Amino acid sequence: MPRHVILIHELSKTYRTGSIDVQALRGVTVAVEKGEFVAVMGPSGSGKSTFLNLVGCLDHPTGGSYLLNDTDVSAMTDDELAAVRSRFIGFVFQGFNLLPRTNSKRNIELPLIYSGEARRRGGDSPAKALLGAVGLAGRWNHTPNELSGGEQQRIAIARSLVNSPAILLADEPTGNLDSKMSDEIMDIFLSLNRAGLTILMVTHEESVAAYAKRLIKFKDGLIVSDEPMSRPKPMQGPPIETALLASLAPRGASRRRSVLSPVELRENLRSASGSLLQNKLRSVLTILGILIGVGAVIAMVSVGQGATLGVQQRIQGLGSNFLTITPGSSNVGGVRQGFGSLSTLTIDDADAIRKGIGSLVGVEPESTSRQQLKYRKNNWSVGVVGTSADYPVVRNWSTDEGSFFTEEDYRAQRTVVVLGQDTAANLFGEEDPLGKTVKIGDSSFRVVGLLQRKGAGGGFFSQDDTALIPITTLYSRFRHQKDVRSIGVSVVDKSLIDAAKNDIGSLLRDRHKLPDAAPDDFSVVSQQDVLQTVEGVSSIMTLLLGSIAGISLLVGGIGIMNIMLVSVTERTREIGIRLAIGALERQVLTQFLIEAVVLSVFGGTIGILFGLGLAWIATGVMAIPFVFNGGIVALAFAFSALVGVVFGYFPARRAARLDPIEALRHE
Repeated sequence: MPRHVILIHELSKTYRTGSIDVQALRGVTVAVEKGEFVAVMGPSGSGKSTFLNLVGCLDHPTGGSYLLNDTDVSAMTDDELAAVRSRFIGFVFQGFNLLPRTNSKRNIELPLIYSGEARRRGGDSPAKALLGAVGLAGRWNHTPNELSGGEQQRIAIARSLVNSPAILLADEPTGNLDSKMSDEIMDIFLSLNRAGLTILMVTHEESVAAYAKRLIKFKDGLIVSDEPMSRPKPMQGPPIETALLASLAPRGASRRRSVLSPVELRENLRSASGSLLQNKLRSVLTILGILIGVGAVIAMVSVGQGATLGVQQRIQGLGSNFLTITPGSSNVGGVRQGFGSLSTLTIDDADAIRKGIGSLVGVEPESTSRQQLKYRKNNWSVGVVGTSADYPVVRNWSTDEGSFFTEEDYRAQRTVVVLGQDTAANLFGEEDPLGKTVKIGDSSFRVVGLLQRKGAGGGFFSQDDTALIPITTLYSRFRHQKDVRSIGVSVVDKSLIDAAKNDIGSLLRDRHKLPDAAPDDFSVVSQQDVLQTVEGVSSIMTLLLGSIAGISLLVGGIGIMNIMLVSVTERTREIGIRLAIGALERQVLTQFLIEAVVLSVFGGTIGILFGLGLAWIATGVMAIPFVFNGGIVALAFAFSALVGVVFGYFPARRAARLDPIEALRHE
């Protein structure tokens, strides 16, 4: 006795619409043998399309049993049902269900990709041969909107055959076609049936049903008749090349793997690109969110690191044997105000250090006064620094032209000044400043030297915008007080730094008559101490700025989630098509995840270039070093990809879990 490929017993299906139950099938029992050509007819709403969808494993029955090749379909998982749709059943849909932005060749190849056959075959695709077999040779690069209804139906038939199924299901295959085209389609079906293919076809037209060898009629969800056709209608034209169709992709064990194949990856990238290009403005706006986020992170971190490097270079430029002595802190209401809030250091302390500590190269006290400098019609406001003749040695800052003021100038309180490059340029322009007289406040000063250019000081201010005069002159002309803001000390060798710090501390405590239990009213800090402090503060600030900028990346991620949710809604029918022809949940999930990652990676790549460009401009304006941090760039890029995965997962998961039949019905 011939083997039953389809064996159905008391199959029922009930749909719930609001509070109303609609019974589409009411206990259908039927068996289909291998090689049969069965037509299913009935009025609209009789249950014939529901029956076909259940046979095609697109829908789930409410009750009854369905054995496909002696296997209980109800016991299958979603992935096993997808494998059946991909490897065992070919489905020709009433509305063709071709992907609209995909050409004929790729539409036909989709089942091969999802079944794993495309990986096995490599570049040997049967799509063009199938197109020739259904009479559409040369139309492989046309999209569905460039084809007639009959041509689209032929493409759908070719797609249903590409994996050489055992059963062909056709739902109204000749609907909306003229009689000539209907005859051509039915000739194809007859040729396939003669080649051994089992065909189950739903139709409204008796002339189409006449081609079948058996006719089943439905009414009100029940089979009212099931009879063989006494005289099946013969083929109207020459048969198609059935030998080719029968040997396209021999059935066997599924070759599906959990790893994404290159062919599947290429298909997903094509799909992602097509979707993004179809909605250019929406895609650009979504990419913009990631672009701004990645660019802001890179720019903020690069500028922060550049500022840190600028400060470090300035500090290191003083040498590793440099010490800074600053005044102590005041205490107001139990709150310490910080070092420098008390005037505890004087010029006499500097002189005592110079005379009392033998391991020093030089000592330079500093005090400042904001003054207006004038030369002829030009004037410039600058912080005038009072210091000693040891300044060039201690600060490692020599003159470019002229000379620094001398110890004699210092002791005689002479009105001489050494200008920074920017101050000289603002006062004198192209004119040589050496030997000229400038007004500082109400006093006239002779320019004796021009400092070497230093550049930025780690922020928006310039080190070259300065004027240096003897500190004794500053006291006599402007301040009339002998307190200093700091004392710079240069030690003979860096190995003597700790000893010099201890000696200076002991000397100053003695001079200030501090009890043993009293804290220092001054601070002695080495360059290493300053560097560590600067690096610590800079790291915190850079992290803070990067974190703030990172918020925009999260906003961009929300934008990706939003766009992907919209995309899933708009492409529900496309998802249904992919699921119906055998795509696994994993494959649909991967497709939409790749689309989200493409958005974020593309935005991240442009954002990297944008961020680096912004950082380069900002560091140039601020006159600080430009720092390229490959680690931050890589991290920002990886984070942008992670944003795509994380925020794209929920929409992708939603797409993958759609029910095939419900998705196909979506408009």
